[in-house]
Amino acid sequence: MNNNFLQDTFRRQLTNAHALTVLTISLFEIIGYIIFVNLGIEQLSLQNNYLRIKVILPILINVINHIIARILTNSSKLKRRQKNTIIIVAALVTSLIVAVFHKEYAVTGCAFVFPMVLSATFNDKRLLNTCLFSSVFILLCTLFALRYEKGLNLTSFLNLIVLFGFSIISYLCGIVSINFSRNNSSTIDAQAQQNNMLLDNVQRDQMTGLYNHNAFYHQLKSAIDDKKEDEDLCLAVIDVDDFKFINDTYGHDRGDEVLLTLSKIIKKHCSKHDVLCRYGGEEFAIILKHQNISSAHKKLLSILNDFKTQNFFFTEKIITFSAGIADYRDGLSENDFFALADQTMYQAKKEGKNRILKA
Repeated sequence: MNNNFLQDTFRRQLTNAHALTVLTISLFEIIGYIIFVNLGIEQLSLQNNYLRIKVILPILINVINHIIARILTNSSKLKRRQKNTIIIVAALVTSLIVAVFHKEYAVTGCAFVFPMVLSATFNDKRLLNTCLFSSVFILLCTLFALRYEKGLNLTSFLNLIVLFGFSIISYLCGIVSINFSRNNSSTIDAQAQQNNMLLDNVQRDQMTGLYNHNAFYHQLKSAIDDKKEDEDLCLAVIDVDDFKFINDTYGHDRGDEVLLTLSKIIKKHCSKHDVLCRYGGEEFAIILKHQNISSAHKKLLSILNDFKTQNFFFTEKIITFSAGIADYRDGLSENDFFALADQTMYQAKKEGKNRILKA
């Protein structure tokens, strides 16, 4: 599970949380208005603009804000950093709407703390810097608004200084969090790469570099499980003809040379979608994804013809192989699928070797 996947998941959760926040704020606005009207507060009566300006308008803006944010964060055209910014802006807009429409200037100053926390979560220093500059700008605007609207007194001024300090502290904590996360992320990524390399080495045949016997069954099961209903899947089993004679006559080193040569030819003719395995001894298996049995047969024939043209210095005899190919049939387990291809290979042996048969 990589960092991009985690961020995508986190972003979806944040979008849903923002929807819940907008819904909660809207309910509180409506319930609060109903309670105040029932208390007989005249300035909140239906004849007053309070309902339209302080209740309906902010709810409408919040809903539109959320819809736009959700559409943009689900867009495949935007980059992850842009989507992160959109989430933060949407959260900030919601906070500012409450603050501005109800003239709660203290809330305005605190509105930037949450975006800074999100910026740190996304490990984005540029976004964190933007939040800090925006916070300072909004606090300055709040300072002028208080001065000209209510008159700036010492208490209000000190409150703004505290809010400014709070923003700076949040910014510094965000920087520490990002640096710590990046350092640990690098360590974790390096460890994950090392673990993947070790796992890959365990699954590989040391001589040929192909998947080994145990990995073969895991790969075959995965291919069967991942196969869609209308997709083709074939399995080829290859066995070098008269390999025991080669080992007994020329030695195991010469036998290894034959196997290594065949493995290189198999790699040359196969695509990145094919899964190449050394099943054991002189036997190889190829999992052919998205290929029908006819195209698989054509590929195996190319491998056989190439292999037969190889000149081994220790013998003048042409070395060949026999192969069996099976296409997947519904309900087959990985063991049954292999057995079908393997039996077809043995049938090719019985019919004279140096041939490829289809199940």
